[in-house]
Amino acid sequence: MKTVNCIGSCLVDILLSPVASYPEPKICTNIFVDKLKSSPGGGAANCSLSLAKMGVNVHLFSKIGNDLQGDYLQEELKVAGVKTKKSLRKTDKKSTSTVIVGVNLDGERSFMSYHGALAEFGLNDLDLEDLYACDILVYPDLFNLPRIDGTPLLNLLENAQQRGILTILDETWGVLGLQRNIFESCLPFVDYLMPSSDDLAYLYPNEQPEDLAKFFLEKGVQNVVLKLGSKGVLVLNNEQSFRLPAIVKASEVSDTTGAGDNFSAGFVYGLSVEKPIDWCAEFGNKVAALSLQKLGASIKKEELKSLVKMI
Repeated sequence: MKTVNCIGSCLVDILLSPVASYPEPKICTNIFVDKLKSSPGGGAANCSLSLAKMGVNVHLFSKIGNDLQGDYLQEELKVAGVKTKKSLRKTDKKSTSTVIVGVNLDGERSFMSYHGALAEFGLNDLDLEDLYACDILVYPDLFNLPRIDGTPLLNLLENAQQRGILTILDETWGVLGLQRNIFESCLPFVDYLMPSSDDLAYLYPNEQPEDLAKFFLEKGVQNVVLKLGSKGVLVLNNEQSFRLPAIVKASEVSDTTGAGDNFSAGFVYGLSVEKPIDWCAEFGNKVAALSLQKLGASIKKEELKSLVKMI
């Protein structure tokens, strides 16, 4: 089995559900919800947790605060089997990054974020030899790491490819917003590009998924995997192109939080056991389906192990 390193966001999600409307100052200043849940969050943490629960040797590179929230995250990662000893840094200067997630009636979300420790996370926190000691490098949080996104990230991806490491890039609506120039500058150094169609619609208004996928190939990406939400997934490379429908119907979705990250985890699991790209996409769909039917991104280890045993 191939080894995986994930670098990116590790934070705490505080989920409130269902949210039918939001407070307004001096008008309707308070709302009440039926469900509250705290859960690990962030693309890198979500992906790492699901990979570890499926038996993959995975390290997480990120930064948390030296506080109770950080201790909680460390324990969750440890129990799942994610390796963090030399790669998860702590800081006394900032608290652990935290996101308040309002889950709407249709399972879609709105966020309020405290960036915290992730604002400090940069190259000085990375042991590059440890970072490159893997077969697959996953960077799922483009636009949320201001000290790495841009030139430092380009160098990381290029150096990884030169060492024969598979590079995987995803993005999130992070503290930097969505920036087309940063996004496109990364593309020549990406083996698997796995963005959200919702975010692409903001970056490339009125463009169709197939046209965007072809454009990304022209920019140097080897394989494009577009996550289309309720419409499934589109996969394109120079040899093949196909779509897969979503497994969970829109009416059955409880919460979309972490669904894309869990799809990525399933896809990367397939790569780690050297499966073809169509198998990886199908398995990613199955892992995402588990996530969509519960509140929060975390999936129970028993559920993921059962899914792996069905292979």
